[in-house]
Amino acid sequence: RAAKVSPDAFVQMALQLTYYRIHGEFAPVYESASTRQFLHGRTETVRSLTSEAADFVVVMESAASSGADKYDALVRASERHQTLLREASGGQGIDRHILGLRMAYLRLDPLPGETPMSDEGKHAIEAFFSDDTLAKSTTFQLSTSGLFPAYYLTHTGFGCVAPERAYGTNYIIESGRIKFGIEGKTKLVGNGTDVELFEAELRKTLLQLKIICEESNGIQVGDSSRL
Repeated sequence: RAAKVSPDAFVQMALQLTYYRIHGEFAPVYESASTRQFLHGRTETVRSLTSEAADFVVVMESAASSGADKYDALVRASERHQTLLREASGGQGIDRHILGLRMAYLRLDPLPGETPMSDEGKHAIEAFFSDDTLAKSTTFQLSTSGLFPAYYLTHTGFGCVAPERAYGTNYIIESGRIKFGIEGKTKLVGNGTDVELFEAELRKTLLQLKIICEESNGIQVGDSSRL
């Protein structure tokens, strides 16, 4: 917070940058947002890969970018992320709505007196749910969830939902450290899932972002031994 960046957004950007550095591509990202303020509310999806997040990754990977450029890109991406998180928690996400529409189409009969759906209407709905873009955007290569602060990160986990080049991670943000649980379904040769590599690269990325934030805000660069 001293660096004027949301802690959760800081972690989300670090995860995306780590993925890009390993696999050379952007990952569709799922982050769970609580909707407990609503009756029977549980979660909604925060789609953390925004245009601002992608710009941040590009700036970070550019040799021409200064430390100030990288910090400014991080701030912009973080601000956008916080907006999405607030919207999702307020019921303004899209994924649970799409799920409700899918379930209604598959399971609900027409109401009494309601005209049954035409074949043309059914075709349009089925074309929407089978659209390649929708399928790709909901194949989350990064499945993530922040947890409430606790000393131990035990008896928890957040599984990835894709078999290849995918990771599931939950994390706890504390005042002096961030704890992660990371898992993958497979370890593939070449450009496949590699949890150990992801963990090592994430450590490097977090340290780099920490230094960028400290230097950009005139904060003395601190101890990195606990990363």
